[in-house]
Amino acid sequence: MSKTDRAKRTGRKTEEAGAERSNLVQELKSLAIIVVIALGLRATVVEAYIVPTGSMEKTIMVGDFLIGNKFLFGMRTPDRIGIPYTTIGFDIPWVRLPAYRRPKGGDVVIFKYPHNPLEKYVKRLVAGPGQTIQIVDREILIDGEVFFHPEHLQYVDRQSKPAGRGDPNIFPRGNGNKDFYGPVRIPARGDTLNALTDRDILWYVALMDGHQLLLQGNRLMLDGQQISFYVVEQDYYFMMGDNRDQSFDSRFWGFVPHDNILGEALFIYFSINMKRFPFVTWERIKRIGTVIH
Repeated sequence: MSKTDRAKRTGRKTEEAGAERSNLVQELKSLAIIVVIALGLRATVVEAYIVPTGSMEKTIMVGDFLIGNKFLFGMRTPDRIGIPYTTIGFDIPWVRLPAYRRPKGGDVVIFKYPHNPLEKYVKRLVAGPGQTIQIVDREILIDGEVFFHPEHLQYVDRQSKPAGRGDPNIFPRGNGNKDFYGPVRIPARGDTLNALTDRDILWYVALMDGHQLLLQGNRLMLDGQQISFYVVEQDYYFMMGDNRDQSFDSRFWGFVPHDNILGEALFIYFSINMKRFPFVTWERIKRIGTVIH
């Protein structure tokens, strides 16, 4: 082979290698753009969730994978930088964009658990800011009117707990039990809470609003200042599971601040049985595409 032929062959190989590198760079750029778009959609418009508990059965089953709409109640800018599904990271300032509408009774809502914002819960909103909830022998009354019965509402316990039997785990204290509850008014932005008569709710709401509270004798101190009342800074919501006897919800841990609202559960895009093999069955496949309501 002549020197000229060897030079031509080397040149072709160099061109081919350069073209491969160019294609690889282009593919990496395209992949990076896709990842950025996906992360942007996840942070603002839609997000996928998996349900680990049975508090919403049979509306939502353990092992259902959900798509949530984050646009409806106002998109939030990212509020944390870190490694997904871990506690590694740090919080950053965020804002909520204008909402299409406010959450209302009956919505199946995805939200940050108030006592650990890294956990995400899915429950049904039963009462909103300014409304009064009461439960009488398992029947939910909102402002005196019977709350609608979700299609898959269920109870596991055969009987209600007696009306006179209080539960020390109920919030706020002294409001009965899971089957006979309240009445309790849900705080709304601008409400005034009395430090004496509303102490449990005031304490909870002020903490959720981001303040520091301290009890010194009979004096209630808010951010170092004694207070006799508190003005609520955001709206609050009362959430319950459709599987009423097996739902750890607002009856026990309190109200959900508006800041914790993430979106509405839309539909099931996949489902597996996490308790037995085979994980994917025909019953689970049939759940794919189920609209949540």
